[in-house]
Amino acid sequence: MVYPDNARIRSRLEAVYQKSPSNPLHQRCAEFLRQIGLAIVHELTRDRNEPRISRYYDIEGNALWHVYNPVTKTRFTTVSELEVRAWLERHHLD
Repeated sequence: MVYPDNARIRSRLEAVYQKSPSNPLHQRCAEFLRQIGLAIVHELTRDRNEPRISRYYDIEGNALWHVYNPVTKTRFTTVSELEVRAWLERHHLD
């Protein structure tokens, strides 16, 4: 036996499902491969003397910035983007 509320909920869910876009597997694979290709090109063409800046997230979802200067081999990690900028001005522009 189907209760009227369940039938209405199912009808709404089916309507939402029909409206939601679906990407075929081949499109998702092509996009994934494109992103890998862009990452490889970036890695092969980047300037090896430029500082590298990475953003990571801790277990609580807070952003952590990590900066590495390959010329001086110095590293810096902080939670503040402003501190990253200040560090870059002090260490990279010397």
